[in-house]
Order: sequence, then C-alpha cells, then structure tokens
Amino acid sequence: MIREVSASRDADEPLLEVAYLAEFSSTPVDKDAVLEVEGVRRRAGDLRALAIHDLATRVTEHKLLRRADDTARLAALRFVERRLVEGDKIAQYGREGAFVGFLKRVLHNLLLDWLRSPTARAELRRAEHDPSHALPDEIDEMPLPGELAERARLMMKNHALAIRALRELPPGRGVPLRLSLWPAYEHDDEDVTAFGDFARCHETAGSQTDARACDSGRRCDLPDAAWREAHAAELDAQKRAEPSGLSRRVIAELLRVGVGKAIDKREGAICERISKGRLMLLDALRRTGVEDVAS
Repeated sequence: MIREVSASRDADEPLLEVAYLAEFSSTPVDKDAVLEVEGVRRRAGDLRALAIHDLATRVTEHKLLRRADDTARLAALRFVERRLVEGDKIAQYGREGAFVGFLKRVLHNLLLDWLRSPTARAELRRAEHDPSHALPDEIDEMPLPGELAERARLMMKNHALAIRALRELPPGRGVPLRLSLWPAYEHDDEDVTAFGDFARCHETAGSQTDARACDSGRRCDLPDAAWREAHAAELDAQKRAEPSGLSRRVIAELLRVGVGKAIDKREGAICERISKGRLMLLDALRRTGVEDVAS
C-alpha cells in the first residue's frame, strides 16, 4: 500500500524532512511502507537509513567539531541522537519554513549543549593537544546537502555496495550495527548466522581478552545447530515484539556482550559499538566512492 505524505509548505528538502520524521518522531513508520512525497516513491526503511546517514554526516562535519578527533565526534553523535529522540524535537517541528534551516539550528543548539558539558571539554582538550589535528585555515559553514532526489538515486544505485561494506566491518562493530539498522533493511540467513556466531563467541568468553578477540573476529567458537536455531528463534521473537526496531537493551541481550554485568553497562557497551560502527561504515563508503551521496 502506498501512503502519500505531505512535507511542509515550501519545503526545501521534502524527502529529507519525511526521512527525519520517519526515523526520529515518536510515531514509528513500518520499514516496508511505501511513502510518496511529491510524486517520488521511497521505501520507509530506506528513508530512515537516509536520515541516520545524514545526521552522522552533519555531526562529523560540523564546524564546531572540525578540530576534534573521532572519539569527540562519536560522543557528539550519540548525544545528538539521544536528544533528538528523547526531546522529540523532530516531531515538534512546526512544519512551516525551511526544514534544512530548522534542522541546522536544532543540531547547532544541541552541539552547543554538548560542548558546554564536562565530557565534551575533556574530549576536545585531548584532541587540541593532538598534533595530528590541526585547525583548518577556514571555519566556514559546511555546505548543505545537494539535490536530495539525486542523492537518493545514488544511494539506491549503491545499495548493494553499502550492504557489502557493512558486512565487512569487524564483528564487534558490524554485528551490533546491522541489528540496530533493522528494520532499515531486511536480514537474510547469512546475517542471522553471523549474529549467532558472535553471540555464542561472547557467551563463551571467559575474559576481557577473549571478548576483545570476539570483537575483532580473531576468536571463533562456532555454535552447534541446536544453539543456532534457538538463537534464531529468539531473534524472531524479539523482532515480533519490536517491529519498528530493536532497542539497545534487546540488542545487548541478543548479542551476549558483557554477560554477567548489569544490563545498563551492557547496553552502554552496545551503544558504543553501534556508534563506532556507523563512523567506520561512513569511512568505508567514502573509500569505495559512495561519498558522493553526502556531498
């Protein structure tokens, strides 16, 4: 069923506006729904992935973080994502005026909040003393995204390449990220097997050294068929319980990371892995030539 969605009046980037509303508003949009915006039809899952990609790009390239290292950008991205969801700022958008301008202002204000925090000051102070991070000659605003229709077309064209890059990430980054992106794209048997292998590896890890080896893919304790089937059934049950996307808590339980620790610590570890995986995925896409979609 095709659902027609109207953007705000005189919207500069209608598809981008709908993508952010689909991903960050309090009302979930099913991944398989087909949304039509000004005659352009897109799968909701693809739009939600586009919103995450756009947000990560805006945070990592924001002028306030030009001299920061990847750790500082990662912390900023996690902060902005959390505030967008918790504050429901996208859903509160008044649907009047330019959406990109609104998004730019919200992002700028959220980053200012983060920069005033003790965590941000510590991260940026460390980055400032790193000689490899020199201050650029120009601190101009980053250009806004180009024609969104062309960006969306290129993203669809490079979809297979992006999925391959996602699967080539180290298990500790790729597996949690792939689960967090559901329902942006559907998992196949290969993905489900990878989830089970990673979960079993962490379940049998007896030390931090073993856990780090699981993350890097150097340690492999393959499960038997019965264990893998049980884990696949557990994954399916969680998908049915959370059809709009799995929570970080559920992902932490499914992947067995930090077994024996408090769930909030395990959830924090999963958040870190997912955020670092996103940055690694963006870098991998740029190296393979997909960077044009973000220019």
